Amino acid sequence: MGYNEVSFCEKEGGALKVNQIRAGAVLSYVSMALSTIISLVYTPIMLERLGDSEFGVYQAVLPIISYLNLLSFGLGSAYVRYYSRFRATGDKKGCAKLNGMFLITYLVLGAAVLVIGFGLSYCDVIFGKKLTPEEIALAEKLLRIMTVNAALTFPISVFESHVTINERYLFQKIVAMGKQVLNPLIMIPLLIIGYRSVTLTVVSLIFTILSGILNIGYCLTKLRMPFSFRRYDFGLLREMFSFTLYVFISIVVDNFNWAIDRQLLTWFQGSTSVTVYSIAAQLNTFYLAFGNAISNVMTPRVHRLVAENAPMRTLDALFTRVGRLQFILLGGILLGFVAIGQSFVVLWGGDEKFAVDYWVALLLFFSCLWTNVQTVGIEIQRAKNMHKFRSLVYLGVALGNAAISVPLCIKWEGLGAAIGTAIATLIGNVILMNWYYYRRIGLNIPGFWRHIFHLVPAMLLPAATAVLLALTATPLVWASRQSAAYHRYMDALNGSVLYAREHDGVWLERKLREKGYHGPEEVLLAMAAGGDQLAVYPMETKKEAREMP
Repeated sequence: MGYNEVSFCEKEGGALKVNQIRAGAVLSYVSMALSTIISLVYTPIMLERLGDSEFGVYQAVLPIISYLNLLSFGLGSAYVRYYSRFRATGDKKGCAKLNGMFLITYLVLGAAVLVIGFGLSYCDVIFGKKLTPEEIALAEKLLRIMTVNAALTFPISVFESHVTINERYLFQKIVAMGKQVLNPLIMIPLLIIGYRSVTLTVVSLIFTILSGILNIGYCLTKLRMPFSFRRYDFGLLREMFSFTLYVFISIVVDNFNWAIDRQLLTWFQGSTSVTVYSIAAQLNTFYLAFGNAISNVMTPRVHRLVAENAPMRTLDALFTRVGRLQFILLGGILLGFVAIGQSFVVLWGGDEKFAVDYWVALLLFFSCLWTNVQTVGIEIQRAKNMHKFRSLVYLGVALGNAAISVPLCIKWEGLGAAIGTAIATLIGNVILMNWYYYRRIGLNIPGFWRHIFHLVPAMLLPAATAVLLALTATPLVWASRQSAAYHRYMDALNGSVLYAREHDGVWLERKLREKGYHGPEEVLLAMAAGGDQLAVYPMETKKEAREMP
C-alpha cells in the first residue's frame, strides 16, 4: 500500500477525513470524561495513601520535568508546517528526508534530557530549603525515573506527529484513551496494597513505552512512514529553527507560567502548600483539556488552508465556529463548578484545608476561559509564520506573573499565586493578543466577540442558578458537618482506620471484642445512631496508639 493510498489529508473533502475528525473530537471528549471520572476517584486515594508530604514532593518534581521537555524547542510545530508544505507539492523525498532528520534530532535531544535530568537529580538546591532530607531523597529518585520517561517521549513524538498530520484520529485517540484510563486503574489497587510514588512513576514509564511501540508499529506498517537518512540537511534545520525560535519561546514561557506557582510554593511554603494548590491545578488541567479537544484536531486543517492560500474569511469562519463551541463547553463547566465546587474540592481533597481550592480554581478557570476560546488563532499565527509577537507577549506575561506572584504567594500561599497568574493572563493573553489578531493577523475580532457574547443571554439563568446553589447548598453541607451524628461518625471512622492501618487490625479487633462489638462496621453504625456509650472510643484509641511503641 503506497503513501498516497493511506494519506487521509490527500482525500480533499472526502467522507473518511471528515469522519476521522469528528470521531477524533468525540473520542477526545470520551477519553477526557473517563479520565476525569477515574481521576476523581484516583486523586483522593493517592492523597490518602501518599500523604501530604509525599504527594507534595511528587507534584514539586513535575515542573522540573516540564522544563526538561522544553528541549524539544517547539520543533513539533515545524514538523506539521514543513510536512504539509512538502506534501502539498507532492515531494515524497522531502517528506522522507524530514522524517529522518526529525528522528535523528529527537534522539539526540532525548539523550540530552537524560544527561541534564540525571545531573539535576544530584543538585539539592533545585528543591529549595523547605523540604526535609527524606523528601529531597525521594524527589531525586522520582526525578530520575521521570527523566527516563521524558527522554523516551522525544523520539516517540516523531511517530505521534506523523499520525496527527495524516489525521488518523481514531487510532491516536484510542491509544491515548487506553493510556489515560488504564494507568489510574492499575495504580489504584497498587496504592491500596501499599505501593508508593516510585511505583506510580514506573507504571507511567511502562505505559509510555507501550504507547510508543504502538505508534511506531502503526506508522511503519499502516502509514508506510518513509525515512531517508542519507544526508542530514543542516540548511533545512536552520530554516526550521528560525521558524521554531519563537514557538520555543512561547512554549518555554507557557510552561513557566503554569509551573511557576508550584515552584514558588515549594520554595516559600513547603510540600503541604504544593499539595493543596495541586488540586486546583489538576482541575484547571482538566478544564484546559476539554477546551482544547476541538481545536487540536483542527491543527492540520489550519496549516493546509494556509498552505493553499485560503481566503481570510475561511479562516475567520473556522476561528469563530470553534470558538463558539469552546465557549459553550467551557462556560457550562465553569457554571457547574460555581454551583458545587465548594463542597466538591473539600470532598475530593479529603480535608477542610482544600476549601481554598474553590477560589483558586475559579480564578484559573475564569482567566483560561477567555484565552481558550481562541486557541485556533495560535495555529493560524504559526501557519502564517506570524507568531513572534505572541511569544514576546507570553514572555512578558510569564515575567509579570512571577513578579506579581512572589509577594502574593508569600502572603496568601496558593490563592495569591492564582491571583498573580489570572492578572497576567488576562492582560497579556486576552487584551494584547486580541489587538494583534485584529491589527496584524487580519482576523475579524469584533465579529468573533459578537458571536461569543450572543451566547451570554442564554447563560444568564444558568449563571443565576449556579450562584444560588453556591450560596445555599454549601451552608447546608457545612451545617450537616457540624451535627453531632456527623462528628461521631467521622471520629469512629478515623479511629478504626488508624488502628487498622498501624496495627494490622489486631489491636482494634481485641478492643472491639472487649466492648461487645465484633467489627468496625458495628462501631460505625452505633456511633451514627447516636450510641453515646462508645463516643469516647476513637479518642482513646488514638491516644493509646500514640503511646504504644
